[in-house]
Amino acid sequence: MSITLMAIILILIVVATVLTKKVPFNFVLLIVPMICAMILGYDIFEISDFVLEQFASLMKSTGFMLLFAFLYFTMLTETGMFDTIVSAITKKLGNKMNVIVIMILTSLIGAFAILTGNFTPAYLITFPILVPLYKKFDFDREAAFIIAQTAMSAMCFIPWGIGMAYTAMSSGIDTAELASASVPWGLCFIPAIVLQWVYFAMKHKKRVGTFGPVVKEEEIEKKEEEEKPFLRPKMFWINLILFVVFMVALGVFSIPPYLVFIIATVVTAMINYPKDYGKIFGKVGPMYLNILVMLLAINMYQAVFNSTGMVGALSESLVQVCPAFLLRYFHIIMLLLCVIIIYFVPFQIFNALYPLFVSVGAGFGISPVAMIAPFVCNLSLATSSTPTNSSTYLGCALTETEVEPYCKKAVPIQTVTNAIVVLTAIIFGVLQL
Repeated sequence: MSITLMAIILILIVVATVLTKKVPFNFVLLIVPMICAMILGYDIFEISDFVLEQFASLMKSTGFMLLFAFLYFTMLTETGMFDTIVSAITKKLGNKMNVIVIMILTSLIGAFAILTGNFTPAYLITFPILVPLYKKFDFDREAAFIIAQTAMSAMCFIPWGIGMAYTAMSSGIDTAELASASVPWGLCFIPAIVLQWVYFAMKHKKRVGTFGPVVKEEEIEKKEEEEKPFLRPKMFWINLILFVVFMVALGVFSIPPYLVFIIATVVTAMINYPKDYGKIFGKVGPMYLNILVMLLAINMYQAVFNSTGMVGALSESLVQVCPAFLLRYFHIIMLLLCVIIIYFVPFQIFNALYPLFVSVGAGFGISPVAMIAPFVCNLSLATSSTPTNSSTYLGCALTETEVEPYCKKAVPIQTVTNAIVVLTAIIFGVLQL
């Protein structure tokens, strides 16, 4: 059978699986690529060799770092360190609070919260404290979700983030190299974030008529301390100082992330939970296992796609069909359309096309990292503007909004936001045409 045809069949099967939701997506990515490789004439031992090589690369570059990063940030969240910081900021502002300040706080807290490396804990840090403020000022909570997601997306260049892990693994690029190349793209979000504040401020003023409070102040509901057995308020300053030390070790001294997070995890566990650290470790287990299985599944797909020649075959077919002037800007076209595409197609499938982008770019002398770096932060705009991603449901639940109306509002706004980021990147030479 033609390699190109098999590649197309494999992609169609994956898309159909996601759209029909009849079979778990992970299972399809783990099993179907092997079957396709066997149909192409590879025996089980050959498949095992290149798949194991891909798995080993995953664990070496990302897997161990993710494990300990998840453990560390889960512990920090449970100690209440992030909640304490956010609460202190909101209380300090007091009577100075208005809708403009609330939008700025949403962006700052969202950007800070995504340092956990995952949107799930970032939403859990950001929204529970800010939602009462949104209600007090009658601020559109769908708009708040969009603002938070944009700020979080701008910070997705962090090397320990799950989005970075997916992208690096799918494209076959070293995580540190990709993270470094993505930082300028994160900075290009700044004008877009400011324009979002202006846009939503105008919308709010037109709808409500004031930037001040419009309802009686509601008391922020707090769970009793006994409901949070892992809270360690007395350890706040120690945890914060250690957090700064570990971030400096990563950002300034470039110590390998997996080593930093191993030390951070052990030290934080022994200081905060010397007698019951097993329980806190247990909380992160299911989350890490789900992500690890997804990463392994993507790697299976990636290993077969690369080692059987599917990427090259698809690239050659695309070159023959697509006009050269369009092919040269293929990645930019996909970048501009990514929010719309991800609304209909899960980001895992989009990520699986990165080897094709790299192959096409090589034909025009564009390096792999230059092809993929634009997608690290920008694609994150789309991942929570779609009903195909579970994080959207969490964010909507926390902001007390509905998924479908939110997505319909978010997609056009985030598409424009994405275009502004790309334009900014062109103006400042981050994206070279």
